[in-house]
Amino acid sequence: MPRFFFDFRQAGERVADTQGLELRDVEHAYLEVFTAAQEMWSELLKQRRDPRRCFFEVRSERDEILFVFPLQEVVDSCIDRKEVALKRTFEQLAGTHNFARRVRDEFAQEVQVTQQALKVSQELLRKAVG
Repeated sequence: MPRFFFDFRQAGERVADTQGLELRDVEHAYLEVFTAAQEMWSELLKQRRDPRRCFFEVRSERDEILFVFPLQEVVDSCIDRKEVALKRTFEQLAGTHNFARRVRDEFAQEVQVTQQALKVSQELLRKAVG
C-alpha cells in the first residue's frame, strides 16, 4: 500500500509529517485529511489560530504534492447544497433574463432603423417615379 504524508501549514509555518500513513489510494488520503481537519478545527480556535488560513499538503512517498486541502473545506461541507444550487440557478435565470431583455431592446431598435430606412426608400422611389 502506498504511504501518504500530511504536512500542516499556516502563515508560513510548516509542520512536516515524517511518518505518514499507509492508505489504499488518494481518495482514502482525502477522507483521512478531512477527518483530521474536522478534529483540529476547534483546537485551532482554542489556540486563537484561524483554521480558515490553514491547510494540509498531501504528499506521496516520492515527495510529490498530490493535493492541497484547505481547512475551509470543513466549513464549506456544512453548506446546504440545495440552497447553493438554488441560488446559482436563480443567478443564471436572472442573467438569462437580463440578456433576453437586452437582445429584445436591440432588436426593437434595429426594427425602428429598418422601418425608417424603408420609409426613406419609399419616399425616394415615389420621387423617382413620380
